[in-house]
Order: sequence, then structure tokens, then C-alpha cells
Amino acid sequence: MNLSDFALKNRVITLFTLFLVVAGGVMAYFHIGKLADPVFTIKTALVVTPYPGASPHEVEQQVTRVIEEAVQAADEVKTIYSTSRAGVSMVFVDLQEYNRTDKVQQLWDILRRKVSRVQSELPSGAGPSTVYDDYSDVYGIFLALTGDGFSNAELEKYVEFIKREIMLVQDVRKINLFGIRTECINIEIDRSKCADLGIPPTRIYGILNQQNEIIYQGALEAGDYRIRINSSDTLITTEKIEDLIIQGRDEEQIRLKDLAHVSRDYITPSEPIMRFNGKPAIGLAIAAANGANVVTMGNAVQARLDELIPELPVGLNIGGVYYESQFVQSSTRVFMTNLAESIGIVIVVLLITMGLRSGLIIASNLIFSIMGTLVIMLIWGIDLQRISIAALILVMGMIVDNAIVVTEGSLVRLQRGEDRKSAISKPPQETAWPLLGATIIACLAFMPIYMAPTNVGEFCSSLFQVVSVALMISWVLAMTQTPLFCDYFLKLSPKASTRVPHSSRPYRIYRSILMGALRHRFFTILVTIGLFIIGIIGFAKVPQVFFPDSDMKQFFIDYRRPEGTRTETVSADLKKLEQYLDTLSPVESYATCVGQGPPRFAVSITPEPPTDAFGQVIVNVDDYKQINNLIHDLEPWFAENLPAGEPHIWKYINGPNADYDVEARFTGPDPQVLRNLAEKAKAIMRADPQARSICDDWRERVMVQDISYSQQKARLAAVERQDVGKALQSTTDGLIVDAYREGDELIPILLKYSSSGLDNLDTLPIWGNGEKSVPLKQVTGENEIQWEDPIIRRYDRRRVIRAQCDPIIGVTADTLLKRIGPKIEDIPLPPGYTLEWEGVYEDSMESQKAAQKFVPVMLIMMVLILVSLFNAIRQPLIILLTVPLCLVGIAAGLLLFQKAFSFLAILGTYSLIGMLIKNAVVLIDQIDTKIKSGEVPLAAVRDSSIDRMRPVMMTSLTTICGMIPLVTDELFSSMAVTIMFGLAFATVLTLIVVPVLYTLFFKIKPEG
Repeated sequence: MNLSDFALKNRVITLFTLFLVVAGGVMAYFHIGKLADPVFTIKTALVVTPYPGASPHEVEQQVTRVIEEAVQAADEVKTIYSTSRAGVSMVFVDLQEYNRTDKVQQLWDILRRKVSRVQSELPSGAGPSTVYDDYSDVYGIFLALTGDGFSNAELEKYVEFIKREIMLVQDVRKINLFGIRTECINIEIDRSKCADLGIPPTRIYGILNQQNEIIYQGALEAGDYRIRINSSDTLITTEKIEDLIIQGRDEEQIRLKDLAHVSRDYITPSEPIMRFNGKPAIGLAIAAANGANVVTMGNAVQARLDELIPELPVGLNIGGVYYESQFVQSSTRVFMTNLAESIGIVIVVLLITMGLRSGLIIASNLIFSIMGTLVIMLIWGIDLQRISIAALILVMGMIVDNAIVVTEGSLVRLQRGEDRKSAISKPPQETAWPLLGATIIACLAFMPIYMAPTNVGEFCSSLFQVVSVALMISWVLAMTQTPLFCDYFLKLSPKASTRVPHSSRPYRIYRSILMGALRHRFFTILVTIGLFIIGIIGFAKVPQVFFPDSDMKQFFIDYRRPEGTRTETVSADLKKLEQYLDTLSPVESYATCVGQGPPRFAVSITPEPPTDAFGQVIVNVDDYKQINNLIHDLEPWFAENLPAGEPHIWKYINGPNADYDVEARFTGPDPQVLRNLAEKAKAIMRADPQARSICDDWRERVMVQDISYSQQKARLAAVERQDVGKALQSTTDGLIVDAYREGDELIPILLKYSSSGLDNLDTLPIWGNGEKSVPLKQVTGENEIQWEDPIIRRYDRRRVIRAQCDPIIGVTADTLLKRIGPKIEDIPLPPGYTLEWEGVYEDSMESQKAAQKFVPVMLIMMVLILVSLFNAIRQPLIILLTVPLCLVGIAAGLLLFQKAFSFLAILGTYSLIGMLIKNAVVLIDQIDTKIKSGEVPLAAVRDSSIDRMRPVMMTSLTTICGMIPLVTDELFSSMAVTIMFGLAFATVLTLIVVPVLYTLFFKIKPEG
């Protein structure tokens, strides 16, 4: 018994199952996870190793190299890239992208053990290394606490309170604070007084340490009790610090406040700071637990904040920099509206073209298929997000194809006067295997992206999952529900029952065109080949992009001053920018981060490590369509008002984001040669009017004051290198000598000299073992200003420098690369130096290569199914020859709508292949069946083509119309245009070219 017979004989079971499908679909919709974008793991860890006092070159050679060698031995490592700065090494480790989330943590544990084993190989004073395996964590909520009239310390107190409360909210896993500044106690010593009184700073260090040390002093025995002895003379107030007694010469005692000025301030150099809408702020970055529903978590956090705000003092405000749950809700609402519109459009098209009864039968198949798909999505753990919803829209026309074939077959048989039982049962029986094979082929078209071992493959994996589930459910329903509903509801009107099938005007027109094409077969083939050549030429003119811009109502302004610039200077510059942003009406709010990038609050953001000369402004606008205009206005504003800085204005894309769209990566051993190559590449970029934001990632060389310690001179004065180092640190950033306890906080105590700077550095007093000081120049050699590279970058253990730029608005990265790429590639490279392209190009090539890796497997499986269906070679060959011809429609559509061919357009092309093959399979199978039944071959070709005209036209029309809501979506517009126009031309291929090729391959002579 086949499926259709079972459904017709067991009607109660079938109907009850359909009821369960609908009920389950409704329940699944309300319980299924909802996200803006699919979840995928950023497989990157960061290994940080401090090496205080070392130059970037020393850090690179003595620390970074050692860590890289250890990391390289770890399993599944794809790429290692590092940054060596003065005093710190940062090594980034990328895992192979085919590793899924459940395996990543185990690999990080292996990495941690590898790094731990080489700690003994690091130089003295370096380390310990810290492995940040949470570097890739995404904080879906980023808030800013501001307060009019509140100090940073007061803001910190309240933000800690808020953090404690929010941590109790369900599904909140972690909260990081940004913009916390460390308070300190500054002891500013008058070094001339110390020299006159013979009080070396080391004596002050020692007294501070001894006075503040917690010492166990035992307990007194008092009968049956022990009374603990406590010392209350530790430094618990700033007044006690000022009253600290320092022993001078002989028996002279001096209070510290007579030698130094004691004050409370923030540690310098400045730590990262944050402002929100121009006001000092502290940021809260909130991460959800793994597997949590971000919408539920975000709503719970907002509800708790609404309860906390009345408890806070007047003047404190919490602003939203980024709120993923709100964006998800808005995006899901838009996506679901698109899905509803698509369903509605498809149903209306079916009702108009197929008639009321046939249209409702096919539409019911569509509804049941979607409901069943939602149930499987819930079971499989597939969330409702833009990729999975787009898959439902994409598969809309393909879903109804199976039902159209069955319904149309039954309708035609009834019109021909066949008995009702036979007319209802035979179409699903005769088409079951061809439709199943064609459905599987349509599913296979999406398999390469699902199998692709990349982040993009993981990002788009739900496309294959949802399409496959929906199509297979539609086939099962076409074999069960559709014949049952046809039996219940498909009835002919008296007029329709007397009408000859396929006698209407559209059929007569198609018959005339088809017979003309068959009579002039070679001319038809020549025209088709000519159109294909035109399509190839046209497609060459279509711009290429990896992923299109996002519709996020937010963009970023990265601002860099020359390396070595103080954070305060960058902050002052950005205050001017903030004043200008206040005048721009599209700007709703903005957050400023100075000295470091904010935490990763979105997947496509790469946090900027601590950098004094860096600042970033996150700008929220009321309409994302205004962002391009704002960029046009901001770039000349920077050139006029902040010419000393370099702005880099960028926005989200719907996918993985590169630092810059175009990056030329030069590899080689000599830093100066690398800089020269990068300068030549940047000169080419500057000469092109379509390039902007031109820079390199080594930045400018910086000045270094070289202090040459003289062993001979210093040993005579009983001064060691450590003594010189402490004196220099005291006269610059300050020397941490102890910590001041205030409640549960430890506030560092810094010792500083009252006067500092390059002008009097030679006279800096240095104390050794004795009580007398000597000037710095007496224990050093020639002190001079030198230049050094502030940043040394390496890629897979080789030094690299990147010349970087972005295209101007309206120009794609591919277009710009084609303009400047050949010129940069013509730059002569010395032996041992290489040039590679990074940025969008590398991301695109890796993703396409990964997807194309499984295209041969897909094609082999498709051909195998085709050969199995027909048990022949010629029929599959006819089908495969028509596949490349859909390029004509694709090129025409993209050029007409001025859309770029994106990665998702490639997926749309894959789906076209499946649709085209599916239509051709059913048509050729019907031709074969008629010929085997004894019909004249030419008549079989003609009649089968006419029989398939309406199903093919309906499938194409419903799919094309179903794509309409996606045309305006930034992510899916190119895919929608690709499918709409490619399928329109593919319909012609199926109805005209396939019959012509069939008559040629099987040597069927047309009528004269």
C-alpha cells in the first residue's frame, strides 16, 4: 500500500495527524527560540603575557616567539597572529572553523596547558601568561550609567550595586564593567628636600610597607578566654599617611606631609574612559547564558532595571548603547511580517491562477508544511532568525510544487472524464518517485553551504536544514493530505466538466510557440547559446560583495592619533566630535570609549585592545538609511576640524566583518623593508579616488628616551639598575609602594617626585645604598632620543604589515580591489617577502572555497539520483545542460536592480539549480511515461510539455511572488533578485529548451 492509498483509506488517522501538525506548529512558534542572526562561535582565544619595561622588539623575540611556538603545537590551530607592544605580548589563536561549539572548550584547555608548560622559558620579569578563552564572548546588552554631578567614584559605587542585582536575573551569565578608573593615593615627594635632609625614597618605601603590614600579634590568656590582640595603627586614612614619621639624620624626625604632598586622584597614565551623550559614564556589558533566549533575558533585565531606577538617586540615568533583545524583537517582527506577506502572496496567486478549490487545496498543503517545519525546528533546536525565516520564504514556491503537480493531475483527469477514484489516486502514485527524487535534488542544492567547515557555513547552516525539512514534509503531504483534500473538495462545475483540457488561450499560445521551437530546433539552440554568451558578458559587469551592509541603526567612528599621543588628547578631540554629533538630527545617542574599544557586544565587532591613541564612538541613529549621508558629512568635518587624527567610519555588515575591506598583507623579516612596501601600497591607495581611510597596522614610529646605565660610574656611587629604574618610575608614572585599605577596596599608594620632564631629567636624584643622592647623569652614559616601532605584528610566526583602506560609499571592496590590486601586485618584492590579500577578499575566498569543496559531492549525488530515476544517461544529460543557462536571468536581474552578487546570491543560485532540475525531472519523466505507453514520441513531447505548463508556471510564479518581501531586505535582496529573474528564465528553459533538447537527443523528427 502506498502513502496516498493509506491516506484515502484511513481518513480519520490522516485528519487527526493534520490536526496535531497544526496544533504542534502553533505551540512551536511560541516556544521556539528567536534571534536576530544565527548563533555561531567565534573560535578565537587571546594569550596575554606582560613583560614590564621591555621594548616591542624585546617582547617579540623573547616572549611572543616562545608563546607562538607553544601554541603552534596545540591541536586544531588554524592561524596565529600576534601583536607585540612595549611591555606586553598579545597572541591571538584561531581554531579551525570546522570545530563546533561543543568541542571548543576542550581545545582551549589543551591550549592552556601548552602555554603553561613554556612559562619557565620566558625571561625573568615576564609573565605569567593568561589565556582568555572568553575573548570571543558576546555581550548582547551594553548599557551606560551616567549621573549629573556624580564623581566617577560615586558612579562606580552605584554601578557595582546595579551589577550585583542584574547578576541575579535569570539567564545572565556574566557582566563586565567598562570605564572604571582606578583611584590612588599620590605621595608627591619634594626630591630637593629629601636630598637636603638625607632621606632616600627607599626609606619612605620601607616605612609605608612596614606601617601598613597586617601582623598577627597573638592573644592574651584571661581565665577561660583568649583575647585577640589587634593593631589599629595601619594606614586607614589619608591623614594617617600624612602624619607618618620619617627618621632623618641623627635623631631628627619629620612628618611625611613636610616632605610630600598627599592627595587622592586617579592613576596615570589614564585608563580607558567612557562617555554617553557627552557625559562621563560607566558601561555594563551583559552576556546571556549559553542556550538562553536573548529576548527573554533582555526583557527580564529591563524589568529589573525598571525596578531599580526608582531606588537610585535623582540624576542617575541608564542609557542603552546596544540592546540585542530589542533588536531581535524588531528584526523578528519584520522577518515574520515578510513571511506572512509571502504566504499571503502565494495563496492569492494560487487562488487566482488555479481557481478557488484547487488554490485552497494547494494553499492548505503550504500551511501544513510550514506548521510541520516549525515543529521539527523546535525539536532540532533551530531558532527563528533571519536565515531560517528566509529559508521558509525561499522554499515557499518549492513547497507548493508537489501539491500543484498532484492537484493539477487530478483536475486534468477529472476533466477528461476519468472516474473519480482513479483520477484522485493515480497522480500521486505515478509522480511519487519523480517528485521524491526531484525534492531530494532540491535539498541537495543547499548541502554545500551546510557542509562548509567555516563560520559562514555555521551561520547559514539553518538554510539547508529548514529547506530540507520543509520540502520533505511537503512531499509527504502531497502524497497524503493533497489527494485526501482533492477527494473531499475538488469538484468540477458543469461548465468545467465539458471543457476540453488545455484548450484555453494561454495553452494555445504556448502550444504555438513550442511547435515553432521544435520545427526550428537548431535556431532555438543558437539563440539560447547567444543568450548564454550575453549572460556571461553581463555577469562580468555585476559587482561582487561578500555580505551586504546591515540594516542596523548604528555605526562606528574609530579615531586614531599618532602613536604615543596621550589619552587625554584623544579624549579632548572626541569632545569636539560629540559637540558636532549633537547638531545632527538623525543621531539619537552616542557612546564614546577612549583608550580601548568596548567589549564585544555584537558578533561582528572585534574589541580594540588598550591603546592610548585610540578612541571609538558608537552612534545610534533613527534610520539606518541615513548612515551613508552621515558618513559623507563626517569625513570632511574630520579633515577640517581634527586634521591631526585619522578617522575610520564603518558600519555593520550582515556577516563576518574584516578590520578594513581591502588589506594588502606584506610578509618578511626586516621591519624597515616592510614599512617601505606598505608605504608604496598606501601611495597607490591614496592615488585612487575610490579609496578612503588609508593606513597601516604598524602605525607611526614613536620617540623613546634611551637611558644608558653605566656600570662603571654607578657601581662607584653604589647605585644599581633597580635604583635607577625606581627613580625614573617615581618621576614619571609613579611607583606603587603599597595599598591603602578602604572598606573592601585596596587603593594603590603611588610615590612620585614633584618635578619631572625631559628638561631636568639629568638632575634627577638617584639613591643607592647610601643616604646621599647622585644626579642621574652621573651614573649613566649618553642619554638620547631614539625611534622605535611601537607595534610589531606577526602572522603565523612571520612579521607582517598590512596596508589598509576602505572603498568610498557606493563602491564595493571587489571593485576597489580590481582597480588597485594589479598596481600593488606590481610592486617589486625583495627575496623573502610576499604579498597576500586579506580583508573581505580573504574571507570571501575562504568561505566560497569551503562551500565549493562539497559542490562536486552535491553534483555526483544529483547525477546519481537522476540516473537512478531514468535508468539512462541521455535524460540526465539534457537536464544538466540546461542548468548553466539560468545565468542569463541572474545577470539581467542583478544589473537591472543594481545589486551586487553576494555570498547569499550564490546560495540563491544553488536553489535555482534545484528548482530547475526538479521541474525538468517531472517533465521528462512524463514524456518517457507517455512514450512507453505507446504514444507517438513527438506527441508525447508536445502533450507532456503542455500538461506541465501550468504546474511549472505556477511553481515559478509562486516562488517569484513569494520573494517580493525579501527584495527590500538588505541581507537577502541580492538572493531574492537572483532567484526571481533566474527562475523566470529557467521557466523558459524548462518549457522550451528541454523539449527541444529531448527531440534532438532522441532523434525525434518534428512536423514539417
